[in-house]
Amino acid sequence: MERLDERPIWSMSSSEMLTALDAAQAEINRLQVRSLHLAAALDANGYAKELGANDTVRLLSVRYRLDSADVRRDLRLANALHKYPVVEAALGTGQSAAGSQALLSPGQAAAIVSALEKVPASAKVPVEDLQVAEKAMVQAADALPPSDLRKLGTEIRNRLDTDGSEPSDDDVSSPEALWLKKADRGVTFGGYLADENAELLQTLIFAGAKPHESADGRRDPRARTKRQADALTAVLAAAAGTGSAVPGHGDIKPHVTVTIDLEDLKNGTGAGNLTHGDFLPASAVRRLACDAGVIPLVLGSNSEPLDIGSEHRFVTRAIRQALNARDRGCVMCGAPPAMCEAHHVIHWADGGQTSLDNLALLCKRDHINVHQGHLTLHITNGRPVVTRPTWSDPDPPPLRNTA
Repeated sequence: MERLDERPIWSMSSSEMLTALDAAQAEINRLQVRSLHLAAALDANGYAKELGANDTVRLLSVRYRLDSADVRRDLRLANALHKYPVVEAALGTGQSAAGSQALLSPGQAAAIVSALEKVPASAKVPVEDLQVAEKAMVQAADALPPSDLRKLGTEIRNRLDTDGSEPSDDDVSSPEALWLKKADRGVTFGGYLADENAELLQTLIFAGAKPHESADGRRDPRARTKRQADALTAVLAAAAGTGSAVPGHGDIKPHVTVTIDLEDLKNGTGAGNLTHGDFLPASAVRRLACDAGVIPLVLGSNSEPLDIGSEHRFVTRAIRQALNARDRGCVMCGAPPAMCEAHHVIHWADGGQTSLDNLALLCKRDHINVHQGHLTLHITNGRPVVTRPTWSDPDPPPLRNTA
């Protein structure tokens, strides 16, 4: 094997860097394919059980500190490769069926194999047609990344299986599912919804993710993905606010509970503990505790519970209705009330009252800005007034000399 160019990067020209990166990527692909073949062979001979690892997925995930879901996905590809000789040849030699140099990456191979594996046996597709589809997808890989190959695979699968599967209420071929996975400071999630449930999700997210101008007429600076995430959290907050969207447990309605030291809450320092094991900075707890969707469990100096807030200690339904009627949405950007949180101008931890003359509606983004000090909010003549920082407005244009 020819040794990769390992000269110091600073000594390379730009073209040399790109050439070296080409070689490194090719070597990564080669080693990934080698790993797939080794994993498939180990899985076939059952060596994991001999070692006491139960199965190959556990052996590889524990041995190499990998996520079991990733190992299972790669092993599924490895075990299926022998059924797709054109894909396997392209992976091993870089030669497509047409003879052109079409170096197939493992990601592209996974997209092709996954698409073809989903063609149901009940469709009774001739082997010759499957072989044609395989060659076509390998050739398309000359130009398409894995994401586009997956789309192409769906089209080809629909052509091969023209009748499709007969839908039924107990159909489990494409079951609805939702998965949640712990991540740094939160969760990652995904899943699948069908038919009217998919339509409901899209309707709520698209409606809540529409961009809206700020008070000074500027365009919404949020990316589409951020707007959609904000729309989802607004839907979840609205559901939690009703108290009846999902069943409670032990007569306790589903709310976010944060455990925090009293002095940390007052001073905005330290962190609060969430029920599912994560932490929130005290400054975030102060913002969240403005509204009824969060119940703070406040601890004294000896960690004894001093006070367990109830949702009615904060913004009651009657107060929220009056607040919606007065502010008609975010007092900063005009976002509708359903997307807003109730903000205490003087925080209740600092002695502020839960009343109309100490409350204002803010969307989540502007609520964060107020708590971070980027905006100042006060009540004047019974109406909330926002004071923007001096740097937020452009300087006036200079006066022209008309003389």
